Amino acid sequence: MFSSKQTSMLVSVILIALIVLTRTNHFGDSVYLPDATLAVMFLGGLLVANPRWALLAIVAAFGMDAYALGPKGVSDYCMSLGYWGLIPTYLLVWGAGRLLANRKQPFAITAYAVYGWAAASLAFVLSNMFWYMYSDKIATMSIVEFAQHVAVYYTPYVGYAMMYLGVAWALSRVFSSKLVAYNARQV
Repeated sequence: MFSSKQTSMLVSVILIALIVLTRTNHFGDSVYLPDATLAVMFLGGLLVANPRWALLAIVAAFGMDAYALGPKGVSDYCMSLGYWGLIPTYLLVWGAGRLLANRKQPFAITAYAVYGWAAASLAFVLSNMFWYMYSDKIATMSIVEFAQHVAVYYTPYVGYAMMYLGVAWALSRVFSSKLVAYNARQV
């Protein structure tokens, strides 16, 4: 079996790899998976206690954005000073994962789902708030018009995060049952 440090390193690498593999297309398409960054930040908070990991994950996300805008040729429409609001947004999501990690049973389905949904929903509001306040592209919209305009993105934004969190929850059930079976054989 892995030591605690090896397990933490493996989890860290897998989570960062998910950002790298999914970051270049936010809502996905026929070729690319949707962006897993929100789920990764939440799971990182839940599984990796070191706050330096959160900063590394943000650097990985921003690095993938630079790749998407450069060699991949993705539109820079969403780039503005508001982009930097993703730092506190992602730290909030990571912090929600840390809060859940401090519960007695962090993978209990109700708490896990509520914390995940609340973190993703707050991230949606916060990231859009920063973009509204600091983007030059929507200067003529009132806050109500802006809210109506971005509301259509809530379901995929939060939904894809919840999809990834659901997969992670199912995997946690599989691995925890395998670990219990392994430990029972060792006794």
